[in-house]
Amino acid sequence: MYIHYRRNVTSQRGAESGVQGLVRQNLTGKDRGGGPASQPDDPVQGGLTLDGSPGGSLDGALDGRGPLFDQIKRAVAGQILRGRWQAGQRLPNEAELSSLYGVSRQTVHKAIALLAREGFLVRRRRAGTFVATSRRDRFALPIEDIGDVVAREGRVYEFRIRDRRTLRNGEGIRWPDLPDGTPILTLECLHFSDGTPIQHERRLVNLDVVPEVIDEPFDVVAPSRWLVERVPWSSADHTVRAVNATAEMAALLGVEAGTACLSIRRQTMHLSRPVTLVHFLSVGDRFSLSGSSITDSATELNL
Repeated sequence: MYIHYRRNVTSQRGAESGVQGLVRQNLTGKDRGGGPASQPDDPVQGGLTLDGSPGGSLDGALDGRGPLFDQIKRAVAGQILRGRWQAGQRLPNEAELSSLYGVSRQTVHKAIALLAREGFLVRRRRAGTFVATSRRDRFALPIEDIGDVVAREGRVYEFRIRDRRTLRNGEGIRWPDLPDGTPILTLECLHFSDGTPIQHERRLVNLDVVPEVIDEPFDVVAPSRWLVERVPWSSADHTVRAVNATAEMAALLGVEAGTACLSIRRQTMHLSRPVTLVHFLSVGDRFSLSGSSITDSATELNL
């Protein structure tokens, strides 16, 4: 089995997920600008109307959270996601929506443009804006600290740093996306749930991007959590494979050689610069991985 995922974000904290010996990590587990609204440019035909025919009434209520264009975006997306507006139906024009929400047409235009970019709406010149008949959602594979996963299951999380070195790319190890000679911190870590090893981690950290990591002892906090909390990232690539444990890995994880395991390779980037490259090997029946097909608006609406 071989699966490749890519996840992109616009703004988020984090790259990833502590010294010699076993460490227990403590985890408890209105911009109403624009003056008076403009009058409608043309009547709506065969679409959604302000008085509720035929697609159901338009709700002019906003949630009061954040900029007005974001509130309008969530309001319109909510109607679509809840099925009140059907695929292929035409929206009222921007002048009508600006009147409904009491904002400028520029604000409405920005909200509609964002929804079109997410695939909720289709804009046709001279014809208007329509609810999309299909939408390409993104599959989000979360970057989540293993300690949080263990704590959520009501178990005790611990970790052990097995090896730590500083070297330069190309000297005994190669990170393909970094120039030779780039300083790198290498870490090897073992993660435990109620004393049982569940995941082995090998990690490379780009010291040109995260120079402060060199002074972190990881005697209290595991590398993944430290990075998630301190280092920004803008995109992440995941490669997921099903593999069998080698004799070396089987001995570390306390299983028989050949045991089914889940291999995850992840590289995080920030502004086109590699931040960290990590390989996780998890015992198949001690670890699970899940993600969701979801849009940004669905995330904002908690749907």
